[in-house]
Amino acid sequence: MSMGAQTPALHVENLDVQFIDRGKALTVLAVENLDIAAGTSLALTGPSGCGKSTLLYALAGLLRPSHGKVRWGGLDLSALNEAARDAWRRNNIGFVFQDFELLAELPALQNVLVPATFAHFRIDASARYRAQDLLDRFGVPARSGPVGQLSRGERQRVALARALLFDPPIILADEPTASLDAKSGALVVSALAELARAEGRTVVAATHDPAVIAGFGGQLRLERGHPVAFAEAGP
Repeated sequence: MSMGAQTPALHVENLDVQFIDRGKALTVLAVENLDIAAGTSLALTGPSGCGKSTLLYALAGLLRPSHGKVRWGGLDLSALNEAARDAWRRNNIGFVFQDFELLAELPALQNVLVPATFAHFRIDASARYRAQDLLDRFGVPARSGPVGQLSRGERQRVALARALLFDPPIILADEPTASLDAKSGALVVSALAELARAEGRTVVAATHDPAVIAGFGGQLRLERGHPVAFAEAGP
């Protein structure tokens, strides 16, 4: 499968994310320098509240940093306004949310097609074919009932298929195997790792799961909002 856009490298410089707490600025994430080559699979690890999800949201342009730069290729996301970030993200990022963010009353196929609806794209036969092909690829059963009737593992795979609808070069996933059984988790880990290894996409996942860490090519550990260790991992 060819991607809709070439995978860019990532460079993070002097990234600082602050929230205001009782009138004072509280730094929740501070990354002095981070470089990720195109086609990398990277697991973000560390205790709960250490900044993993915050970093993912900053990398996606969903959260604008207080200071610093997030560059994908030659593009500095932090310099774009909200509309421009939204347009760039639609063409370049597939985001897998921890709680899936699926519409429980709709079938799996319609859930995968939701981004096309939001983007005002015409949902033609080719879009439906791609959506169904992604569901087949990730082993989601062909059922016409609401996605709310699927298992957590099946819903996670629906969310992964939805993230790939526009063929993005970058996949960001927040706790992609949380609450999944070992079999379902292994399917998701394998799918994510293959996106980087075989297709050259960049995949970054926030995780506590040793299986994700072992299956990915690198690990960045955060503590109290700061990177403290980077290691090559996986096969």
